[in-house]
Amino acid sequence: MKTNRIRLGISALLAMASFSLAIAGFTDTMEPTEYERDADWRACEQRRAHASSQVERVRAAYRACATSADCTLVDTSTDCGGTCGEVVNRAGVQPMRRVISHLNATVCREHRRMDCPYGSPACLAIRAVCAGGACTFAPL
Repeated sequence: MKTNRIRLGISALLAMASFSLAIAGFTDTMEPTEYERDADWRACEQRRAHASSQVERVRAAYRACATSADCTLVDTSTDCGGTCGEVVNRAGVQPMRRVISHLNATVCREHRRMDCPYGSPACLAIRAVCAGGACTFAPL
């Protein structure tokens, strides 16, 4: 009688362990909760905002100009998100490309790994000009 109870106890434990493993596997396939989606969205947005702030930092450092010939439009899209580009002094093209390359290899690689959304704005046709001593854009 005592042996039967021990066998039943062990069987019950094994059944509970199997059930727990099945539930654990099932929860991995469930849809994320609203909190998890919000947390993922916030992490994605933080990475996109960080990339954007780094691009803006370089743009701000290379704004000065004397004539419109000093200015050029440079692609500032990263793997975190598309942009319409920025107008910088020609001396800022290589630093901008370097920062974008760095962002793509670090912050935006994680952005892609997390399956964050990628967006690109609709852009107007523009040209680079120097206005008031700063590179800016004007419509074509």
